[in-house]
Amino acid sequence: MRFSDYRHVLTCALVYGLAVVLARFAFEDGGNAATVVSVRCTFAAFAIGIALRLGGEERRTTGRERLLLLGLGLAFALGVFSFYKAIEILRVPLAILTFYVNPLIIGVLSALVGFERLTGRTLVFALLSLAGLALATGASPDAVDAEGIAYALLAAALTAGVLVVSTHRLSHVNAKSRTFWMMASTSAAVTAGTLAGDALSWPRSALGMAAIAAICVLYAIGLVALFTSATRIGPLRTGLAMNLEPVVAIGGSWLLLGQGLTPLQLAGGALVITGVVGAQMSKRPAPRVR
Repeated sequence: MRFSDYRHVLTCALVYGLAVVLARFAFEDGGNAATVVSVRCTFAAFAIGIALRLGGEERRTTGRERLLLLGLGLAFALGVFSFYKAIEILRVPLAILTFYVNPLIIGVLSALVGFERLTGRTLVFALLSLAGLALATGASPDAVDAEGIAYALLAAALTAGVLVVSTHRLSHVNAKSRTFWMMASTSAAVTAGTLAGDALSWPRSALGMAAIAAICVLYAIGLVALFTSATRIGPLRTGLAMNLEPVVAIGGSWLLLGQGLTPLQLAGGALVITGVVGAQMSKRPAPRVR
């Protein structure tokens, strides 16, 4: 296991975790989830599209590849909606814990398509990481709502499916191109839903607006890093390493929001890291796709 192989997924976990913390600033200033999601997805599509145009990389996708990516983008949009619906219904820690069964779903899907093999040792470390998340997020079965759990599981399954299919069928396509065409349909679907529901709500001050601006930049960086990582080390190891995102979010909440960590949460974070590192070491390196 080489650190250079994991720099993209670690970047993604870091910026996604920070974005979660910054979203709290926007929410407390009058913004809402629908506005943040719509703006960040639209910005990602435009920013990555401009980068593609300047780099002359857009021509690398065919019409059939674009159609598949646009379809995956719609599935991703439904996953985003399902995740935030789960957060609306459930306690946030329980929603996050339920969503992060997605590395296990990725492992099953990868095995079904013959892309990667899910070993018993990897499964044990994945479950260890999930147990650590339960401690780190403070999740408990209190006030469990079946509808909320269903939304969180749907979000996990859709996210896993998008990652596996895009890597298995389109790994030869530049990661920026993949991300752009997916975000084109994702942003259109999410924004249309937000406007149709009259759900736009902007922060009241410059601080909240600055938080949204930072989230947009972090999200665009994270998306490209996520799909680049899936190509380099495989979707399963990428999904497992993304278990670090909630740990980053919890640490960021402690540093920026003053929301302290309990000893149990610290122990949970240590378990997450142990599970992630153990799972990576238990697998042979995924074949590189150039």
